Amino acid sequence: MLIVSRHVGNKSVIYFAQKRYFFNFLKSSSAKLPKPKGVSDIQLHHDRKRQDLFSWMENTSDQNLGAYIQSENQFTRQELRKHKFLHKVVLQEMKRRLYTPNVLPSLKTVEKGYEYYSTTSSYGMVYLRKKLGEGRDAPEQVLLNSGFLRSMNMTIRKVLLSPNHSIFAYNTEREGMEYGELHFKDLDNRDYWENEVLQNVFNFVWANDQTVYYTVPNAQLRPFQVYAHVIGTDQEKDVLVYEELDDTVFVDITSSKDGKYVVINANSLSSSEARVIHTDHDYSSGTLPKIRLIKPRVPGVEYYVDHHNNNFFILTNAGAENFKLVTAPDNALTEWKDLITMKPTEKIEDVDLFQNHIVVYGRQDGLPMILCHDLTNNTLHNVDLPEKFCVLHPGTNLNFNTDTFRFSIVSPFIHESTYEYNMSSRQLTPVRIQTIKKFDRSKFTCSQIHAKSHDQKDIPVTLIHKKGIEFNGRNPVLMRSYGAYGVSTDADFRIEHFPLLERGWVIALAHVRGGGELGKQWYEDGKLDKKMNSFKDFISVAEHLIDSKVTSSKYLAAMGTSAGGLLVGGMVHMRPDLFKALILRVPFVDPLSSMLNPDLPLTQVEYPEWGNPTENSKAYDLIKHYSPYENLSADLFEKNERIPSLFITGGMKDQRVAYWQPLKYIAGLRYFTPPGYTNSKSLLKMDLDKGHFGGGTEQDARLSEAAEQMTFLISEVQQ
Repeated sequence: MLIVSRHVGNKSVIYFAQKRYFFNFLKSSSAKLPKPKGVSDIQLHHDRKRQDLFSWMENTSDQNLGAYIQSENQFTRQELRKHKFLHKVVLQEMKRRLYTPNVLPSLKTVEKGYEYYSTTSSYGMVYLRKKLGEGRDAPEQVLLNSGFLRSMNMTIRKVLLSPNHSIFAYNTEREGMEYGELHFKDLDNRDYWENEVLQNVFNFVWANDQTVYYTVPNAQLRPFQVYAHVIGTDQEKDVLVYEELDDTVFVDITSSKDGKYVVINANSLSSSEARVIHTDHDYSSGTLPKIRLIKPRVPGVEYYVDHHNNNFFILTNAGAENFKLVTAPDNALTEWKDLITMKPTEKIEDVDLFQNHIVVYGRQDGLPMILCHDLTNNTLHNVDLPEKFCVLHPGTNLNFNTDTFRFSIVSPFIHESTYEYNMSSRQLTPVRIQTIKKFDRSKFTCSQIHAKSHDQKDIPVTLIHKKGIEFNGRNPVLMRSYGAYGVSTDADFRIEHFPLLERGWVIALAHVRGGGELGKQWYEDGKLDKKMNSFKDFISVAEHLIDSKVTSSKYLAAMGTSAGGLLVGGMVHMRPDLFKALILRVPFVDPLSSMLNPDLPLTQVEYPEWGNPTENSKAYDLIKHYSPYENLSADLFEKNERIPSLFITGGMKDQRVAYWQPLKYIAGLRYFTPPGYTNSKSLLKMDLDKGHFGGGTEQDARLSEAAEQMTFLISEVQQ
């Protein structure tokens, strides 16, 4: 499978080795409205003065930091207790929707004389296999029971079997780190086996039964080196195969579907470069492998490589805005020949190769699609999907010589369900369907409308709601969007939506520019100097929902995560009159501080997305213009009778959006809020142990946090 490798997220840094005395809090008394301390920090950039009153919060050793975090968390707990009963009800509603009517069978993959599957226990994932041909009662072999990792605050990043299935490799990470240890487990009970552990591993692939390639990150969390490790040797003897010195480029590794090559991908957010190494290279010979460059890096050109029958199959946007699939023979890598091209309303997102077929995953008019290309007769056909509005996930299709493949879908009204498709007979077969207990989906609907942008573009909006609701301006609405990195805002399964839907809410997914729903240009028109289009599109959608009587500003709420938190957070200073309440999850609300600091994780990698405000005064001015943090001032309250109520979350171990981004934002908001202001409320919940993605937090804790946020929305909008 062609893996399009991108870092999606923002930046942060936290030095875990520094003093953590501020976590040792004293028992607190009744919570009061937190009062942040503003310390003048005058900076000069491009002859422009910038005052950052709360830059001191970026220093984890500051003696005032812990007390302020404590005061915010305590205040939030106190406010949430006012709606304790509603929270309990909402939480129970969400839990009911997670239960399925029957115990579902494990999804099994057959390879090398075994059937592989996994189960979930209350302690974590368990990976298992059974020998084929020994009946239903054949003994299970436990490859890994990951439950022991929870006590060490660790989770599994990735698992891979060696090509002969005799070694089970698994990569772990501590909460928030995004890299960790690579472990190898012998499955053949060899007497001479010694457990090996490799440190600081970001990603890995097997080349052959004795060799593993892995990537290592630098201090800015950018994978930049590729090493080769031979099983049975010390890590100190590993061979540095490739190093990327460009700070805007990150390195990833994949293996070709036919097993002949390891592919080294060197990608920025706007270009890519690939090298290939034969998987059969023997490092015991003391020689370095031959590394072949597919094509030198060209600004704006992306390509991703797989291999099949003496030809490279290359997914690229060279001469094709929404990507195409080309081929190049092994002995002529620069001779690219078109194989599959897209219509203007289509785009390719991923490709999977098989002996006689190619499976293309993509979008048509913004909606998911699967195409099958028959290599024997060069024909192409569309796979009829079981759901129109859904999210597609390619399956783990390890078998190269097969006519069938698996994929799964999730939709607003269906848990993840798995299907198998026969590419020759064109037969779609359900493998495992997860319905929702005591939920009548016939009472709900999902549709798409369009809103006109400020420059007359049609912005797609997906609406999810009960059937038969009246558009009278009184429906509570939750808008969601992301709008960055070309990532689409998909109509997926969100357990937290159900308490809202059943209370008459409308969920509105705004597919604004900066996302990838309508192809490459839709993304390009929402980044760098065109970033304001994302914000203006979001505003246009909100205005359309109000003008068409779907809702009114009294009942309109919005939610955004990470870069989506920047988008939604921008509404506080751009159009506070449109919204009653906003939820900002680990929001990127201080982009200027991040992009001015090249030492933070991912900052330099993300210059192609946001610009470089250190070197470019126009980028500086633009980021300052839309940054939620930069636009906090007394004028915000003088010019607006009220601003939306806010529920903001952050994580102290977040490596992508620093803890100090939501912290500085709430502090600035409190600093400029006039005395006696009671027209809205602002809450911050800072988790001391979480990273950007929430890590391996137990399901009950995740559900409780989501229920808190939905309770906040209901209490602010409907009560």
